[in-house]
Amino acid sequence: MWKRGELNAKQLPTGTVIVNLESSNTKGVVIYARVSSSENKSNLDTQAQRLESYCIAKGYTIVRIVKEVGSGVNDNRHKLINLLNKDDYSLIVCEHKDRLCSVGFNYLKVFR
Repeated sequence: MWKRGELNAKQLPTGTVIVNLESSNTKGVVIYARVSSSENKSNLDTQAQRLESYCIAKGYTIVRIVKEVGSGVNDNRHKLINLLNKDDYSLIVCEHKDRLCSVGFNYLKVFR
């Protein structure tokens, strides 16, 4: 993040980077939880809770939690589309890449 210019920080002559946490421009993360059908809806909340615990343990700032029921091959998931159109986060955290999409994940890696 320092090399990309995404931190409000300064570098000491020793190479140490000092981050100003009070006014840092780093963005938080979004949790995206998805199950494929209504039958698995009970797993949706537990999936989101596991991801929330993970983010808290990593010290991430959670911007929002998005929960969606829909097939991984469905390319018209409204909540995911709305999420991808926002820019107030720096990372999407999901349990496994197939929770984000089952097909075409390599295309998403290009947008990093």
